[in-house]
Amino acid sequence: MNVALPIRNFLCFLLLPPIFVFISFAQSPGRSSSEPDRFDGPAELPRIYLKTSVADTPAPGKTWRVKDDGSIGDALARANCGDTVELQAGETYDGYVELPNKSCDDTHWIVIRTSSQALPPEGKRIAPCYAGVPSLPGRPPFNCTSNSNVMARISGIKGQNKIIGNIAGANHYRFIGIEIADVGANAGPNGGYWNLVLLKDTNHIIFDRCWVHGTVTGEDVKGIQFENSSYIAIVDSFISDIHSKTSSNGADSAAVGSLTGPGPVKIVNNFLEAAGENVLWGGGRATTTLSDIEFRHNHVFKPLIWWNKDPSFFGTLFVVKNSYETKNSIRELIEGNVFDNNWKMAQKGTAILLYPKNQYGACPGCTVHDLVFRYNVVRHTVNAIGIAATKATTCVGENGNGTGSCNFLSGPIYNVYIHDNVLEDISEPTYDGSCCTGGTLWGIGTDQSSNWPHDITIEHNTGIPVGSGIANVLATPPQVINNFVFRNNLVGSGDYGFRGIPIGGGNKGCAGPGGAVAALDRCFDNTWAFSNNAIVQNSRKPTPAGDPYPKTPHCGTLKSCSQFFAKNWKAVGFVNFNEGNGGDYHLQSASPYRKAGTDGKDIGANIDALNAAIADVAR
Repeated sequence: MNVALPIRNFLCFLLLPPIFVFISFAQSPGRSSSEPDRFDGPAELPRIYLKTSVADTPAPGKTWRVKDDGSIGDALARANCGDTVELQAGETYDGYVELPNKSCDDTHWIVIRTSSQALPPEGKRIAPCYAGVPSLPGRPPFNCTSNSNVMARISGIKGQNKIIGNIAGANHYRFIGIEIADVGANAGPNGGYWNLVLLKDTNHIIFDRCWVHGTVTGEDVKGIQFENSSYIAIVDSFISDIHSKTSSNGADSAAVGSLTGPGPVKIVNNFLEAAGENVLWGGGRATTTLSDIEFRHNHVFKPLIWWNKDPSFFGTLFVVKNSYETKNSIRELIEGNVFDNNWKMAQKGTAILLYPKNQYGACPGCTVHDLVFRYNVVRHTVNAIGIAATKATTCVGENGNGTGSCNFLSGPIYNVYIHDNVLEDISEPTYDGSCCTGGTLWGIGTDQSSNWPHDITIEHNTGIPVGSGIANVLATPPQVINNFVFRNNLVGSGDYGFRGIPIGGGNKGCAGPGGAVAALDRCFDNTWAFSNNAIVQNSRKPTPAGDPYPKTPHCGTLKSCSQFFAKNWKAVGFVNFNEGNGGDYHLQSASPYRKAGTDGKDIGANIDALNAAIADVAR
């Protein structure tokens, strides 16, 4: 099976106890259910995982059927805990829906659902064809057997800035088979809703097989946003057309986001589309941190019709930044997702940003730690993953983009484990077009006087960059990134390999001569381990990129180390390289990197485990 199904930015460090929950621990492949894992590498996994099946959210009471001209609000006012509010399939209900606080409990949920029973079964993702829309331009095909409208639509009302909200304390609500849609009630060239769904001071809310979307060109900035809320789940759903135009708000749009904690959160088996950040944790005032996040089996997607350099561009320019960004989160599992398409626009074009941020000085406790990123595919982007602890320079009232005059330190980022991922079509010339820090698999660094990143492990990844290369590291001694491990990875060297880069303004930081060995010594002190990596020379320059690399006796914390080198991708022995875009990255039996890892496993990602984790994600 191909690891990547064919579908068509380096972090810039100075960036211009209930039934609903069970306490358990995720399992690594090969572990039995009697041996649950609490940690993966240096990172603690989520302590709480939410149970979200219909059987776990009982509603044994009365059913209130809302006629096509009825009021959802009236039905909710009459409903008791344990009741169901049923909306007619195929009907549109105008108006703002506010969830009342009825002090429900784990055995008495209120369910708001479509009247139709023709939804996909639990565990299968909804698609717009269930609302009678057979396809969306520039998106993957839905592959539905029917295009009948079996969903009920809640469409909002003119003059509101959201479609669904809640009274403080509202709890135990489940939406099933509902289309939550901007249909143009707020008319005008910049019409839309700032939030389609905004949950505040609430708990135990599930969106199950729902389609949440804006208009094609409107200012629908946030899909599902939640603040100061806990036990929030989005499962088997589809969120699309979330964006902000450069000509109006120019805001950070997000399909799913939360500025604050506390969590836990479950985001599983969804299609998530937004221009700014498809997913955004943090980014503003917060006194709590979002914790215990399960983010699995999602297709995170930006359509190329939004990119003005693509032939399919449809004519409206949105603010585009990243695919997944966290500025304030702990105990986070990101597993089995496909991240598709991210280009240079409002930022450098890094798909995954892992970095705490004390935005406007309003979140001094912001931190990112105990994060596992495993069995994911990241593709079609300028840069793959950025890891940093950087100061916020924007004061309240300033424009930002690195031009501010303040100095707000973030908390640190630590206990990060990145393993068994495929990073492919990471391309500076394709998705950026400029020079010379794009096309990077990992960007790592800090510009702070304290709270530096530490305890970061990157292993068993397969990465195919075109441009800068393996890693760009930014730090100014005595700043160092302690306890850094890089092993058993199969990566292209790019033009520069593994290097420190100058900070600018004449400050070289930890950059300098001496290849990867010197960069590791300068940027990571003597606390690094770098071994058994296969480095493929794919530099566009005439000289090998990044030499010299560590080998015995220069091994950081190791007594001995060695690397493997290939002169080109053909020499690796992939089953099908396919020019590094949608290939089959299993190693053939004759590959020199079979069972050559420090652990006796194949160098690079475990492709079988990855394929199992992403099965049917990008369908």
